[in-house]
Amino acid sequence: MELHRLLEKKKTVILETWLVAIYDTYPAGTVRFLEREMDRFSNPVGYAISTSAGQLLDALIKGDDPGTLHICLEKIIKIRAVQDFTPSQAVAFMPDLKTVLRGHVMGEAAKYGLQDELNELEIKIDRLSYISTELYTKMKNQIRDISVKEAAKAGDFRARVMSIRKV
Repeated sequence: MELHRLLEKKKTVILETWLVAIYDTYPAGTVRFLEREMDRFSNPVGYAISTSAGQLLDALIKGDDPGTLHICLEKIIKIRAVQDFTPSQAVAFMPDLKTVLRGHVMGEAAKYGLQDELNELEIKIDRLSYISTELYTKMKNQIRDISVKEAAKAGDFRARVMSIRKV
C-alpha cells in the first residue's frame, strides 16, 4: 500500500478531526455555530474554513504543486488574520494536522512500512506551517497599512469639515 492510498481511505475522518481541532480554537458559542451551520451565506467563515481545509488536505494527499497548496493555505490565513488570534494561535492548525494524521494513520503506516513517506509528508506540513506564519505576517501588515490609510483619510475629512464650519 502507498501512503496516498491510505490517506485517501481515511480522508473523511482526518478532515473531520482536523476541523474539530481548528474550530476548537474559537470560543464555545462560535464553535457550535461553525460546526452546525455549513451554508456558505449563513456562515461564510465556517464554510470557507471547511472548504479550504478540505482542498488543502486533498492537495497534500495528491502531492499537488506548492502553488496550489499556497492558495488553499492563504484562504484560511486571510480569515484568521482578521480575527482575534495571536500569531501562534492563527497558524496552529497546520501542526494540528500532523497530530491528526499521526493519530489516524501511524499504526497502518508502520504496518505497511510507510514511515518514510509519512515523515516526508510531515516535513511538507512543517514547511506549510512556516509559510502560514509568513502569510499571516503579510496579512496583518496589509491590515495595519489599510488602517493607517483610513485613519489619515478620516483626519483629512475632519480637517475639511472644520474648515467648512469656519467659513
